[in-house]
Amino acid sequence: MSLVELVQRKSRTAIVLLAAACSSGPGVETQPRPSPGPAPEAGGTPESPVSVSPGAVVYRPAAATPYAFQRRDSLTLQLPGGATQVQEYRRIAYLAIGVRGAAPPYEVTIQLDSLRQQGGSVPPDSLFRAEGTRWTAALSSSGQLTDLRADRSSTIGDQVGATLHALFPALPLAGLEQGSVWTDTTQRSLKADAFDAVERAVTRYRATAADGRAITIESSTTFERTGKGGQAEQPMEMTAGGGRRGVYRFGRSGAVLTAEGTDSAEITISVPAVGQTVPVSQRATWRIESLAK
Repeated sequence: MSLVELVQRKSRTAIVLLAAACSSGPGVETQPRPSPGPAPEAGGTPESPVSVSPGAVVYRPAAATPYAFQRRDSLTLQLPGGATQVQEYRRIAYLAIGVRGAAPPYEVTIQLDSLRQQGGSVPPDSLFRAEGTRWTAALSSSGQLTDLRADRSSTIGDQVGATLHALFPALPLAGLEQGSVWTDTTQRSLKADAFDAVERAVTRYRATAADGRAITIESSTTFERTGKGGQAEQPMEMTAGGGRRGVYRFGRSGAVLTAEGTDSAEITISVPAVGQTVPVSQRATWRIESLAK
């Protein structure tokens, strides 16, 4: 079977898998920037004391706060023979995020209260199965999110889970202040239906403005990703490279108030059994907003 026939025959599955594999955030297992020893689990051994500058902002415990997380995605597949297949969709996830603990690493809980999607080829019942998914993780005072785990697995729920790190931008170890400039390097394992992948990323941040309520952070990321997946009778391989840009308003209380950004990636999906490849261009815009009053 040619790759064109494969994609045409399994177009719904292929688009869903590609959307998951190309999502902006890292996946369910994270290895943050190097630290002196393994990252502790939530509620585990407290972090080593770090000198935080007076008046600097860090992550802090907070009661469950509602958020809206919106993404608009476009995937363009260039099929052998010149044909083009385009998939576009808009998704809004309504989340409740709580941070608990007397000292870092804090315990984070993220609840997917409801989910809406326009476009794409996802059956409505898939959205219902994803609703109610609950993730837990450990969060350092500088935003290292580790050991992210979901209490269930579903196609759409896993896609949402792969974007949750966007809710927690890294902060300087000494705390966030106006004028801060810092870099975060990560290597993250991504499980997203189609592929078991590894993403290596470098993000450069700078704090550009401040007011009485929040500090504005600009971020610029470059990443590379490799992975394998597919089905047993038709394994696939994936390589990707791209970038992300974001602007955050990080509240002085220790959490994101609003954020927005763009993602782009050039991806190559190959099927070794037939010796063909499909180039994929992914573009996305996203917005995060705290709904707390």
